[in-house]
This record gives sequence, structure tokens and C-alpha cells, in this order.
Amino acid sequence: MPSSDDALLQCVFAAYPDRLARRREPGSTKAVTVGGRGVRLAPASGVSEPELFVCVDVDAGGTDSFVRQASGVEREWLPAERVSTRIEITFDEKTERLAARKATRFGDLLLDELNAHIADESEAASVLARAAAERLEKVLPAPDSPAGAFRTRVRCLREWVPELDLPAFEAADLREALEALCRNRRSLADVRNGPWLDFLRGCLTYQQLQAVESEAPGHLEVPSGSHIQLVYEEGRPPILAARIQEMFGLTETPTVGRGRRKVLLHLLAPNYRPQQVTEDLASFWRNGYPIVRKELRARYPKHSWPDDPLTAEAVRGAKRRQG
Repeated sequence: MPSSDDALLQCVFAAYPDRLARRREPGSTKAVTVGGRGVRLAPASGVSEPELFVCVDVDAGGTDSFVRQASGVEREWLPAERVSTRIEITFDEKTERLAARKATRFGDLLLDELNAHIADESEAASVLARAAAERLEKVLPAPDSPAGAFRTRVRCLREWVPELDLPAFEAADLREALEALCRNRRSLADVRNGPWLDFLRGCLTYQQLQAVESEAPGHLEVPSGSHIQLVYEEGRPPILAARIQEMFGLTETPTVGRGRRKVLLHLLAPNYRPQQVTEDLASFWRNGYPIVRKELRARYPKHSWPDDPLTAEAVRGAKRRQG
């Protein structure tokens, strides 16, 4: 049987269970109560050792409420029906990763916790998705990644050819997909490096995918046979950077988006430095090329500089040796 003192203390706890507090650290006068309220024990308090205590008389002023009178509580006095133990999954702001702990609580008051293994993938995905939705810029694929480039191509083509009814892939649209993308992921970096390309492609019909590949291609074949990357940016024409010698024989500026958008050509010297930026290739051959040829022919004699670039063979590198 409990002693008369213990019986009295248990009665005090039974009268004020929602005033139960737990010290923040052993020996500290600072504590937190059920409900998350911060409190501080009076310096003269006789409750110097118990980890748990009841706040009998509390002054609500200040940052931490001042406890004038307290009563110690033993862990075994807590009614079992109000004590729960479960694995809690949280998002760590510092590491930007999920963390799991086995937490024991009296109501919402944390009694103790231990590191734990994440076993509930659904809950983990939900927690990470909420964190990712609030930090979307950290989880969207980088613009220069395959997924980021594909998203930009779709958004550009949506503007140029609206009748294709392509998805906008706005931030709000992508937030809705986060929970699926967060499954089996543990950090924001994991989400950013996740299967975004598969998700984006899966949002398009077969016909739309075909249209993106034909009307907003990732690469264009130039007369030399090279397949050169097109760089897309919303609100601007796509850029094709190619050496002049690879473009011989091409009379008109390439277009995309069903011919509605001209490609911006960055015509490069053999050292890959731009010599002309133009959307009018025909004008360059007439007016710009003779000047460029005169300036660069002596510096790069091993490269082809024909008088008539429209009939010359396009080449990838230096001129071929004769005989």
C-alpha cells in the first residue's frame, strides 16, 4: 500500500491531471505541461528531484508561467489509459530529412523518446509531402535536369500550340503529386532526385508525347549529321548553338511549334565562341558570313571556309585531307 504521503500526492495528481509537467532537463526548474505550456518552478520549491510534478498554484505572467506550489508525481501513478507509445515521424528542418522516434506520452506531454526505424511508408510519405509542399523550390527538378528540361519544353509548346491542350505543370499541379513522389523517400534531396520525368511524361497522352518530341524536340539534326541540343526558356525562342561549318547547306532558320517559332541560332567559330546570333539564317549567309569568313579564315585554316556556304558540304570538324 502507498504511504500516507504518497496517497496524498496521488490525490493531488488525481485532482489536477491536466496540470502535469515534466522537467526539460534533470534538475532544471524549467518544465513543460500537458498542452505545451512552459512553466518555471519557484527557486524555493521543495519539488527538487521528481521529473514529473503537478502545478498546483501557477502565476500566468511572463514567458514561462511561475509555479508557486507544486506536487511531485511518480511515473507509475499515471493511469495506463492516458499513456500511449507510438512511432512518430517528423521532418527535421536542419537536415531536411525525416526522423522517427518511439515516443511515450501522457496525453500530449512527452515523457520519453528513443530513435526508431521508419516502418509506415504511407505516414512517412505524407509527412515528407507536407514538408516538400512548403519548400517546393527545393524539390522541383533542376531546370537543367532531364525532368526540368522536359517540363520547360511542354510549357513552351503549350504557349506556342495551345490547341494541343498540354498541361501547365504549374506549382499547384506538382504539389498534388508530391505524396506519390515521396513514397520510399527520406529527404528533400531524395524527392528532387526522384522519378519526376516519369511522372511528367505520365501526365501526357500518347499523342501529346509525340507532339512534344516532334514540335519541341530536345535536339535538332543539323546538315553535318550532328544532333545538337535545343535549349528552351519560357518566353524566349529556343537556342541552337552550332559551329558555322555544321550549318553549310541549310538555307532557312529551323522552326519548332508547328513552324510558329523560329530557333535562335548561335553560330559558332571553331573555338565554339559565338560569331553571330540570329533568327534569320538566310540573311547571315548573305551579309554576315563573308565578314566572318574574312576574319576567321587565317586563324583557322584547317577548317572549311567556302565561298558559297549554301552548296558546300557541312562538316563537323576540320577539312578532310585530300588524296
